[in-house]
Amino acid sequence: MSPVFGFLSLSVFSHIVFTRETIVEIYLGGAILISGALLLAAWTRTKQSREERRMLDRRCALGKQIAEFWEDLTRRPPELLESGIQRGIEGIVKAAEADRICWYELHERSGELWRLFTAASSEETPASPGLITPVEIPFIADALVRSERVILCGLEDLPAEAKTDRLLLEQLGIKSLALIPSDYRGKKHKGVLGLTSYSEKGMWSEDFIYQLGCVANIIGAVLERRITDEATQESERRFQCLFEQASIGMAIETVEGRILHVNPAFCSMMGYKEEELLSLSCTHISHPDDEQMERGLFEELRRGSTPSYRVGKRFFRKDGSILWGEVSVSLLNRNHGRPPLVIGMVSDVTAQKIAEASLHLRDQELQKLTEHLIEAQEEERRRISRELHDDIGQRLSLLACELDVGLRGHTPTRWQNASALLRTMHKQLDEIATDIHKLSHELHSSSLRYCGLEVALRDLCDKYSSNHHFEIELDAQNLEPRMSPDVTLCLFRVAQEALANVLKHSNTKRVAVRVTQDAEKVRLTVKDHGVGFVPGVHSGGIGLTSMRERLRMCGGVLRVSSAPAFGAEIIAELPVSAKPAALAARSASSSS
Repeated sequence: MSPVFGFLSLSVFSHIVFTRETIVEIYLGGAILISGALLLAAWTRTKQSREERRMLDRRCALGKQIAEFWEDLTRRPPELLESGIQRGIEGIVKAAEADRICWYELHERSGELWRLFTAASSEETPASPGLITPVEIPFIADALVRSERVILCGLEDLPAEAKTDRLLLEQLGIKSLALIPSDYRGKKHKGVLGLTSYSEKGMWSEDFIYQLGCVANIIGAVLERRITDEATQESERRFQCLFEQASIGMAIETVEGRILHVNPAFCSMMGYKEEELLSLSCTHISHPDDEQMERGLFEELRRGSTPSYRVGKRFFRKDGSILWGEVSVSLLNRNHGRPPLVIGMVSDVTAQKIAEASLHLRDQELQKLTEHLIEAQEEERRRISRELHDDIGQRLSLLACELDVGLRGHTPTRWQNASALLRTMHKQLDEIATDIHKLSHELHSSSLRYCGLEVALRDLCDKYSSNHHFEIELDAQNLEPRMSPDVTLCLFRVAQEALANVLKHSNTKRVAVRVTQDAEKVRLTVKDHGVGFVPGVHSGGIGLTSMRERLRMCGGVLRVSSAPAFGAEIIAELPVSAKPAALAARSASSSS
């Protein structure tokens, strides 16, 4: 018996004397009340079941929409991601039966402002603010910065200290609010998915909030992908710009050595067109000796034992000439399991190698020159010593003996005539003086010192013409009379050495000597019509080396032009006011 029926029964039995009809009426009334209570309970259970079914249908529809949303975004290129996000949240708004869904991002530069990225609504609703500052919603903003969810089924859920937040939400007409930050770990900028209700308070289950969290993470991951793709594209654009405009040669190859990309600098360096190089491999353009040496380093790079290496090696240009390159090789590991590539950067150091070889050759020449100069100095000393001792000294000693004999009164019969004796002695002294003059002139030209370069060269050419029957054509007119002594001495010694070389090696008697001068430079040319030689081929002598070194000390240069059977031409050129290097260094030191 129900409580209602029991209560009625007690009341009736306490105050009424029952008749049969009365009892029947009472029982009928109780039955009606019981039936009404049972119908009410059944209706309540039906309503609850219908609400649960509606919630289940909404969760299924939302789950399906989220899956389609994710699938659509994964297929879109980076430039269409924003439109895909907009389209997706429009579908999610309908599936979630929400008034409005929006996505806010923390402003990158300010680090505080929340900026509206996109929004969608199921009906006419107030527009979401484009920017929200922490001052406007301090309580909510502090929670979002800490990546905490803010779920407000009603504004009364806000604590008492959140008066500022409540005031803004009331002004916007918001009844319920759910703010779900994306907890995607790779996200560079914080993002928040917001669901707002303007018509009624929200009753959101944990499953529903979880589904919205999935949406937030999908949007966060997709936007992170866009940021990453944009950064990758920008990096690739910069690399391409660097690759194309770099002044050093660059090539990208497979680990097997097949060339994939080359930049213009490398093409210019090697003398090939780009399509020609792409049809070759590294072994075709590398010197075989260097290729063998580099193979071990490349194997270490491919195995991952070293990230890069540097090596100097030779390449064959298209015309067959040799290019010396300073090569830096690195391994480029790519994503998604693709095989690595090799990038090589080549600097053309051919000129440096030639200069180093030239310096090495010059060092060798200077070393030999030093040895030869020491030997030549000693030989010259021995020759002067012999000349003074065996010739001039002996003749002077003999002359002194004869004078001594004459002074003692033991004059031979043939010298009884004093005048004859004096004439003989005068002749001998004159010969001795002439020989001393010749010896002195060989050591240093007095005509050069007192009469200038033109007279000294003319005396030198006359000597070779008379002593060696040379046919010398001399052109040395209108020279500056006050030319630097260092310049005149340098040119005279070069002419002296050049004529000596012609005498020794040219097998000719025809020589042309010419000296020209302008305001800045003076040039000496010695040209013969002899057998010639191959410049650069070491002959064992030191003539050219000594001339070149003498000119270098005065800031000049020596150029040699010759070929077999076509004679040789020596050109010495130096500044008019040149000073020897040692003297110039001392002058600079004293002036400072």
